[in-house]
Amino acid sequence: MLICIDSCVFIRGIYQEDSDAQQLLKQIGPAARVIIHRLIAQEVIRNLTNQAQFRTFYRLFYKSEYALIIDEPIPRTLIDRYIALGLREKGDAYIGAFAEWMHVDCLISDNRHFLRDLRTDAYRLLSPGDFLALIREKPEP
Repeated sequence: MLICIDSCVFIRGIYQEDSDAQQLLKQIGPAARVIIHRLIAQEVIRNLTNQAQFRTFYRLFYKSEYALIIDEPIPRTLIDRYIALGLREKGDAYIGAFAEWMHVDCLISDNRHFLRDLRTDAYRLLSPGDFLALIREKPEP
């Protein structure tokens, strides 16, 4: 399954031990491949306070075949569509558009604007806890 994780989930997962966000980060692997845009990585880094936290974040991506940061421009037409859906242009619309552009299965966020307001058929929008429940109930291949 290909997922995109919002910056707020990374931040909470790094700061709060034993949180559902931290459990989600531990699931990154063959069954939960993650792709994020560099804007998400930049937001995470802006909110971390020490080298240990920076290392924790970057280790998720370093030499990993299951985690990738994309540095390409997101198509403006997709961003505009997410703005029209009611998301803020400076962040949320970019993340929503990126998730659709990358054809992710799930966008995982704690962002109440996403969880409450966004309606799209392009991907599933889940909280970390809901995603963990989803992969726990999914039968092994």
